[in-house]
Amino acid sequence: DEEEDLFNLLRTVTADRGMKSTLRVAGGWVRDKILASHDFQREHRADNGVTQQQQQQQNQRRKQQSAKRAKSKEEDLELTFQAIMKSSTNAYNQPTLSVTEHVDIDITLDDCLGSEFAAELETWLTEHPESKNSPYSVGCILENPEQTKHLETATVRLNHYWIDFVNLRAEEYGCVTTGQESNSRIPSVMRIGTPLEDAQRRDLTINSLFYNINTGKIEDMTGKGLHDLRRGVVDTPLKPLTTLLDDPLRVLRSVRFAARLRFDISPKLWNAASDASVNVALGRKVSRERIGSEVNLMLQSRHPARALELLVNLGLINTVFPKPTATKQQKKQQQLQEEYDDQYYKGVYHEGLSLLSTTHDHLVDCMTNRPKWCEAARALEAGAVHGLGKEEALPLMEDEEARRLLWYAAFLKPLRDRTLQRKRDNHEEEHEIRKKPKKAKERSAILKLLVEDLKRPTKEAQSIESIMQAADEFATLISTGGSESALAILLSGARVVVNKKSALGLRDGEDRSMEKRIACTMDGRPVNPNAENDPVWEHAMEFRQRCAKVLKKVGYLWRAAFILSLSEQLVDWQTHRMIVVEDADHLCDGEAWSHRETPEEVVCGILKKYDVFASAMLQMGLIGIWKQKPILDGGEIKGKASVLPNLPNGPEFRTIMDAQIQWMITHPGGSREALVEHLREEFPSYA
Repeated sequence: DEEEDLFNLLRTVTADRGMKSTLRVAGGWVRDKILASHDFQREHRADNGVTQQQQQQQNQRRKQQSAKRAKSKEEDLELTFQAIMKSSTNAYNQPTLSVTEHVDIDITLDDCLGSEFAAELETWLTEHPESKNSPYSVGCILENPEQTKHLETATVRLNHYWIDFVNLRAEEYGCVTTGQESNSRIPSVMRIGTPLEDAQRRDLTINSLFYNINTGKIEDMTGKGLHDLRRGVVDTPLKPLTTLLDDPLRVLRSVRFAARLRFDISPKLWNAASDASVNVALGRKVSRERIGSEVNLMLQSRHPARALELLVNLGLINTVFPKPTATKQQKKQQQLQEEYDDQYYKGVYHEGLSLLSTTHDHLVDCMTNRPKWCEAARALEAGAVHGLGKEEALPLMEDEEARRLLWYAAFLKPLRDRTLQRKRDNHEEEHEIRKKPKKAKERSAILKLLVEDLKRPTKEAQSIESIMQAADEFATLISTGGSESALAILLSGARVVVNKKSALGLRDGEDRSMEKRIACTMDGRPVNPNAENDPVWEHAMEFRQRCAKVLKKVGYLWRAAFILSLSEQLVDWQTHRMIVVEDADHLCDGEAWSHRETPEEVVCGILKKYDVFASAMLQMGLIGIWKQKPILDGGEIKGKASVLPNLPNGPEFRTIMDAQIQWMITHPGGSREALVEHLREEFPSYA
């Protein structure tokens, strides 16, 4: 209804201002509306979670149905506004994992510039204030041949819609006078064009459709767009190889849309996309910023693994994700780069795909078979110990930003592991000949890839790397007795929870120690955290301390790291499932499993072990511990009238503060007085 009101408004403006412009919505909005229409849905059912064989069968049925239901071009173009507006925009391929679709609309004009129409719109809105439901704004991007916006574009915000107004365009690439290929993806000539020229310049046929606002009908100028939508095929309006060489970024967009929509890439486009010249042009013509932006959009989609699988199969992955290069020392030793890469990185991106697919599939499964520790209510209750709100305790299945970082981490984890192994090997080899100390720590290979090659923000890249590190640390915890400790905690009923009666009476900023806010129990009885010496409780506090060390570093991304660790275990078992363990009753080095168990039993055992561990962390009040503040601040620690008046300045102060935090972890809800006594006993020379 809001979109219909918007289009009625634009029709009114053109009529009242005496304009003869034909307004056409272009690109993604038209495509997605058709995909979401009820008629289309009857032909194309969502295929999330199906196997590759089932997908092939569905594609075959889709093609057969499409052939049987083939309509004339005239009937195709009878799709009206009312027909495509009846359906939900999320009806097609309903995601199992939440994905936010941003609302923006591109509108083309056939007889004026976008800025000219925007000026008329702004004048009309000023004269008719009653037509504005919310404040509006108008901005203008001027012609800039160095950027992707080559002709003047006006951006208007109406209600919650962002609308780009731009004239129909025609493009020419290469040197017009010599006909030679250009080293830039920027068109050498850009002029006002016809609807057909504008449609033909677009990257894909499915993105070349128009919705004519004046007539209320769909327009398929290339004659291929609707047909390719029905077939579920990604193709280009013109010759694929020429289209991709003119602007190699289009090969990444083809991959992104094929993955997002679960479409096939046409054979001709596939051959062109896998051509070596396109790979070279992608690296030469397209900036790393644009490549990184496309990768990020791929990982924000519903099917991130499918997108990266296409990059691998098309031979583009090494251009998009450059592998680490040899060091100067290795080159001095006359090691060939190709041989060196083969030694350490052969198949690394296939391993990344396997881990990413397993991670994604497990999260999808958690939507229908949600573990208790993934339940929103339990997560919120556990986070309340440290004051986490609803947004901070959001389950991973509902946290798009954390999932996006997880996809990066899952795909690049094998690359990180190989790089670390390579460094360990090199250090061992160089140890005998290196006499000078190592230089200052350099940026890691993963940070270099993310920041320098994919142009991700440094803070984001560090978060991705912290997910990988925490995943390893979780695996170590679980394989070195952590799973047994977690089970003992659940069986003993040991808990660290919010004392709801006391917490209700607290005011903001009151009781920094949270002594009255936290309640500790075991076997249904209250526990005094200052003096409890039950071995079971002490063991639970050791578990709390070990987990806190990991959680404090990874923070709110702990769920992403935990799922990644679990997924690595599943992939590792799938890879090594034929290993025969000498002692069939026990794990071998924490990595191999008994041959006496069925595959279902092994997978169930891995899942159960991780579920128990996560449940124990929640039960121990660990969620949000990265926000825990010290009971005693610096002024209370040192000074004439302080806890430790003889404490000197320097590193000793940091030692005392660390000791305070460790005590708080193992004495949740402990009193200020007990902490002071502990510090004075631990550091008597400063007391």
